[in-house]
Amino acid sequence: MRHELLIPRWLRSPHLQTVGAAVPLFAPPASHAGIATEALRIPLSPRHRLHARAWWLGGERRLAVVVVHGIGGSSESRYVVRAAVALHRAGHHVVRLDLRGAGQSIPDAPTLYHAGLSSDLRVVVDHLAADPRVSGVAILGFSGGGSMALKLAGQLGGDAPAALRAIVSVSAPLDYTKVARWMDSLRRVPYRFHVLRGLSNGAREFARQHPDRAHYRPEDVKRMSSFRHYDGTIIVPMHGFDDVDEYYAAASAGPWLPKIGVPSLVLHADDDPMVPGDTVRPWLEGASPAVTATLSRHGGHLGWVSGFDEASWINGWAMKHALAFFSRAS
Repeated sequence: MRHELLIPRWLRSPHLQTVGAAVPLFAPPASHAGIATEALRIPLSPRHRLHARAWWLGGERRLAVVVVHGIGGSSESRYVVRAAVALHRAGHHVVRLDLRGAGQSIPDAPTLYHAGLSSDLRVVVDHLAADPRVSGVAILGFSGGGSMALKLAGQLGGDAPAALRAIVSVSAPLDYTKVARWMDSLRRVPYRFHVLRGLSNGAREFARQHPDRAHYRPEDVKRMSSFRHYDGTIIVPMHGFDDVDEYYAAASAGPWLPKIGVPSLVLHADDDPMVPGDTVRPWLEGASPAVTATLSRHGGHLGWVSGFDEASWINGWAMKHALAFFSRAS
């Protein structure tokens, strides 16, 4: 299904749209600058925890939406904060998650996360479902976070917990083998640098805080120039994969789409410069009836910016579709 976004011609560049996701506008806006935030610590084991930031709404039980950042991001990423504002204004509890080894989760992490570590999301869903303030749980995943959420839904199949009501993925890579090759090409250097910088900063900090859990030295990470190098040096040995190719195949959500039973919405732009549309469409063709795909011609990666007013950034194309989808799941 295609729904076009009205974008001024001068803003249609996929690169401008993609850069917009990281611009520090309305992240958060004045309305949420001083909002009460609860720090959550979600147990992975007796010794290890994930950290998250929650904005709760009083009154009756409500849907809690977990917002999951992309590869190299955190709960403080601009697009995550803006999405949380839109969800909170729409009447949902909002939980901004730091995946293990990212952001506030570094001190209590047993390892760094990898792109397919969907089991951690299951832990978060079960933890929130037990909260008396929560009527149900949904996941809004951006980029790699969206892929991870779709993989979880596929792994759960028809045995998904009743509490998990809906999943929305935004600009998610469904095939890491193809996307990693694309991102490691010469033309993707600026994007690769940006994401690798986030990954490298997290990996160095993890090694500094947990030298007994890291098989590398903090200074070793500075030399990472490609995703294949980073993943082969850091992620593959840390999580016991045989090699990078096995890791990419295991992490990819595409093969799991036919098994998804949870209502799921895939949002993507054909002109995404980081996750090309032709790496996504083939997997959508075999997706289960529970999966709805809504595509646009323009929008870049996590972009869909149509102007410079607050509404264009907080309630852009992707969030309008996500909010409508969650409203049907509440």
